Amino acid sequence: MKNLAVKEQVEKSGLRPVVFKKALPGLENSKRFILHLLEGNPFFYFLQSADEQEVGLILLDPFLLFPDYSVELSTAERDELEIDKREEVLVFTTVTVLERKRMTTNLAAPIIININKRLGKQIIIPERVEEMRTPLPVHENVNL
Repeated sequence: MKNLAVKEQVEKSGLRPVVFKKALPGLENSKRFILHLLEGNPFFYFLQSADEQEVGLILLDPFLLFPDYSVELSTAERDELEIDKREEVLVFTTVTVLERKRMTTNLAAPIIININKRLGKQIIIPERVEEMRTPLPVHENVNL
């Protein structure tokens, strides 16, 4: 499963909250999040809590940097997210900034969003556990 026209889908969906029926680990007080575009940045998004505005996560479209990355959802996961068509699904991974030009992403626990139904879920891919802290390539001229 790969993302299709992510920026356009996020932009079209507006600032309506995405609901995570099961809270994201470490963010148990927040179940509604707004997905923001970061202007002029093709890779990163900001998932901001609608319940606690100071809480948020930096997200990455993993397929741009890891073209061989793939995610297969179980029938139960598809049902929980009310997924009818592939085109309504977005896949993101979380980003951790370790220092100014050193970042990692968690390819083992992607965040799946049904952009049409506004439902989200973080899943765990056990066979990818060694990819929890995958380094991100950062170009010398990038100002963070």
